[in-house]
Amino acid sequence: MQIISVINQKGGVGKTTTVINLAASLSIMGQNNLIIDLDPQGNTSTYLDFDKQKKSILTSQDLMEGKLEKEISFLGDNLALIPSNESILKFNNEKIIGGSVLAKALQSLVFKDFDIVIFDTPPTMSSLVQEALCASDFYLIPTKPEFLAIEGVSQAMSFAKETISKQIKVNPVFLGVVLNQIESGRSSYLDFKKELEYLLADKLLNTKVSSSADVADSPYYLKTVEDFTNDNKSKKEFYQLANELLERMNICLLYTSPSPRDLSTSRMPSS
Repeated sequence: MQIISVINQKGGVGKTTTVINLAASLSIMGQNNLIIDLDPQGNTSTYLDFDKQKKSILTSQDLMEGKLEKEISFLGDNLALIPSNESILKFNNEKIIGGSVLAKALQSLVFKDFDIVIFDTPPTMSSLVQEALCASDFYLIPTKPEFLAIEGVSQAMSFAKETISKQIKVNPVFLGVVLNQIESGRSSYLDFKKELEYLLADKLLNTKVSSSADVADSPYYLKTVEDFTNDNKSKKEFYQLANELLERMNICLLYTSPSPRDLSTSRMPSS
């Protein structure tokens, strides 16, 4: 099992969208994926039309409390979710003492069949983000090609580095920065891209995710890229992103094209 934290303390940079569509793409590739929502706003659950107040399923609060008796919710083939809600706020300012609580929880046999776990973290520099980082093997920073968003990349990198340095036997690998919501026709895009290439070198991912009405409207229509047609540009870009990340994680699936299967009915209905 490989664990990835997706972090950025700035909101509106496509973090949750990246988590969901990356997980959806990996699921089609045959990877058994688990999304863990650590954001008190529960945007991942809202995006996927999941009842984050449901009492019978395992939540991120349960993970933080070491209560693993409830069932994990599967949304479809190879895709499961541990939702979050405002109740996890009480852990937002707790210091990590004696190791990550999440790391200990994920060692349970409950999670043994998952290939990849992805944390969607809150847009803060908080204990919940530190918990995720300390439980992870890798971390990824999504951002937009805009001045203030790019400034946030440096802050996120510094926060991750400081968090890691204060813990024993914690050393997640920085996968890199993924640019999303790009508009290649904007005059400033190439300038921002060039600056990031200079600052980040090979830590700027080759895959760039374009701004797309299909992706922006997906939460309203309860869709992910797996529901798009195979020639859809956004679907292709998220598959490219998934492949690039798998390569950086030294996982080779030799997966080159979207599945022809129609998975539009695979989503678990809300209840």
